[in-house]
Amino acid sequence: MASRAFLGGGDLYINRVDPVSGLKLGRAGPFECGKFEIKPNTELKEQVSRGKTTYGQVIESVAIQRPADLSVELNELDKEGLTLALLGTNAAWSQGGGTITAEAIVAVHDKWVSLSKTNFAVAGFSVTHASGTPTYVLGTDYDVNYRLGMVRIKSTGAVLNGASVKVNGTYQASAGTRIAGGTQAQVRAEFVLDGVNFADNLPCICTVWEAVMAPDTGFDFLADGFGKITLKGRLKTPVGKTEPFQVDLLTS
Repeated sequence: MASRAFLGGGDLYINRVDPVSGLKLGRAGPFECGKFEIKPNTELKEQVSRGKTTYGQVIESVAIQRPADLSVELNELDKEGLTLALLGTNAAWSQGGGTITAEAIVAVHDKWVSLSKTNFAVAGFSVTHASGTPTYVLGTDYDVNYRLGMVRIKSTGAVLNGASVKVNGTYQASAGTRIAGGTQAQVRAEFVLDGVNFADNLPCICTVWEAVMAPDTGFDFLADGFGKITLKGRLKTPVGKTEPFQVDLLTS
């Protein structure tokens, strides 16, 4: 570090620990990171005098090392970042394309009823009487949420409440990531900040061997601005290490 000041930026890599196996799952990233703050902590132990002329004065003081705090703000919320925010796990999810033919559902007036598939095409979608005729009228007898695969029978239409109706339609292929939220009590991970000090343009690499973290705030899916999350927690010194984190200030 050649400069006498520090103005930093960097990319963050996160290597989560599998809660079942205890093994690291592999480094994800780089993440856009708005904050990466480490706060070493100490606890002050003091011996206070009870003497006649020195009562209340400190006659000895010792600082005892306490676990360091870590605060991380993620501004990039891809599938991995959002999984961290929701203390969950993620997996690939997919649905192939196909059709449903005469799938029976029970009419509940003015309430949405789910079909067995999602992501339906508008063309060819129909709702009929249990016998196959008549065919009911969209917007008059029922409404459809094609994306979610839901039908709502209208109380003002021709279908009686509690009646059985048949649904026909073509559902389209879907694929993505499904997050099982709230399945983890914590985020246990290694954090590596690949940073730079812009004051001298030299690398600053900070490695946290292992930290136990949790979201500091909830995640608002309807926020006015871009979403972000803050993770806060404590640093650990894992087996084989003598310190909870290290900082490399490189000169070349």
